Amino acid sequence: MVEVLVMVFIYSIIAGACYVALMSGNTFWQVTSVETELQQELRKGMDAMTEDLRQAGSSSITDVPADGVWYTTITFKICTGVSGGSISWSSNIQYVLGTGANANRLLRGGKVVAQDIETLQIRRKTSSPNIVEVSLLAQKNTSGSRLLSMNSNFSVKLRD
Repeated sequence: MVEVLVMVFIYSIIAGACYVALMSGNTFWQVTSVETELQQELRKGMDAMTEDLRQAGSSSITDVPADGVWYTTITFKICTGVSGGSISWSSNIQYVLGTGANANRLLRGGKVVAQDIETLQIRRKTSSPNIVEVSLLAQKNTSGSRLLSMNSNFSVKLRD
């Protein structure tokens, strides 16, 4: 009887250790999976904004003056061509965080560019009006209700 109790005790310790290791691995996998998703969403947002802003001129930006203040939306035009020494500009392009059904989504003209974006901040400094600084914050809960956050800060030099 003592031998059976000792075996049950040893088995319980081994089973408990296996359970703790399994749960720890599962938590790590969930966190890593959500971090990867957040990185991908930040990269999508950054790539889209960088590609468009590189085509914009500083005079084409209408709602982010070069005053060093952070703004939450940016509207601008991009160069579509040059003819006879005159530049042709596109219609307005706007990046903004969505609301309502599109909450926590980065939108470009109503189209979703990236998801799980919590904040969008844009500024231009007086000392460098041809450089747009952008800050994106992405957040998402893991299945274990742990909130993860990632930030992406980048600068884009505008076209002359």
